[in-house]
Amino acid sequence: MIALRDILIFAGLAALAAAVIASLFPAGEGASPVPACSDCAFKLTGGYWMRQYGNYVSFYHGTREVARYGWAYVDGRPLVAGEAVGCDLMYVHVLNGIAYVSCRGINPIFSRRVLSPAGVDISAGSSMSGCAYAVNVALNVSTTVSLYVYDENGRLVYSASGAPPVLFSFSVPMAGIYRMRIYAPPLIDEWYTLHAYVAVIGMKTAVFKGNNTQDLRSTISLKVFDLTSYWKKGYTSVTVQVNPARRGTTLSAPAGAFADFLLAWEDCHNCACDWEGDMYMDEIWRVTFTSSGPVLSRIHSQGGLWHEVYADGRLIYTWNKDGPKNDRYTGADPTISVGIASSDSYMNAVAVFTKICTWS
Repeated sequence: MIALRDILIFAGLAALAAAVIASLFPAGEGASPVPACSDCAFKLTGGYWMRQYGNYVSFYHGTREVARYGWAYVDGRPLVAGEAVGCDLMYVHVLNGIAYVSCRGINPIFSRRVLSPAGVDISAGSSMSGCAYAVNVALNVSTTVSLYVYDENGRLVYSASGAPPVLFSFSVPMAGIYRMRIYAPPLIDEWYTLHAYVAVIGMKTAVFKGNNTQDLRSTISLKVFDLTSYWKKGYTSVTVQVNPARRGTTLSAPAGAFADFLLAWEDCHNCACDWEGDMYMDEIWRVTFTSSGPVLSRIHSQGGLWHEVYADGRLIYTWNKDGPKNDRYTGADPTISVGIASSDSYMNAVAVFTKICTWS
């Protein structure tokens, strides 16, 4: 049954493989490498195809198996055992060991659909307004089905009732963990957890929930600060401290955002630290998941080295060199990739932000 296909392989968020960097910065022709990972994102060219087996999917290049993952969803549809699919270009996001694949030249669709023995069919997917959920209760009995959704603080955010068969459709507009109860006495009283969040994976990148003032240049050039929890608590503004001098950047709460991040990047790994207040201030950008899609916007640039900023593999901004000067870029739901490079290539960094809508 489909539920068995969603037994996930969890190994933590790994650093992005070289294939991701190749998708963000200019790359040569030929077949792309396939990383072995539990959480990563990449695109494949050069004649790849996949075959679904009983409890795993294999990716092939010609007749050679190059990677295995837990299951494959192609354009939002789970493959069935024995099914083979191939395309060129192939976009792949691997999340918790499951491969989400797009053969349409756009980012993959993230969704799950599982029918429980009790007759409850649940699906989840990214939407422009946040995370969209659909709950279909198919019962051939006379009763009333009620559905309740609560946020982390136990507040009711959605409720509805109806006679079966009944379909409930709703969205959660902000990232978080929600509890959902389906109640149809005397047959059903089930609780589910809804997971709505943005996963961040990258190279030379670290994610923080609060201030971080450390000098991490030996391993980290891009600090990403998740501000979503501040806005959920009702803050109207927040100042984030990013370097040893505790110099900060102040941001106001965005209106109606699903998730919000501050990006602070350092362009040089061995420059003198006489001016600690300038550290991690060379490029400051913001990624906000809005109803129009994920938006990358520039806040500040400085430094003596040249910089290049990429969004979804496209060069959008340069500092201290000729090139585009775009301060804002809007990507397509549900993901956006950001790459920042400088003449000190040791500090080149990549971060991929992907909205995840699922349940357990």
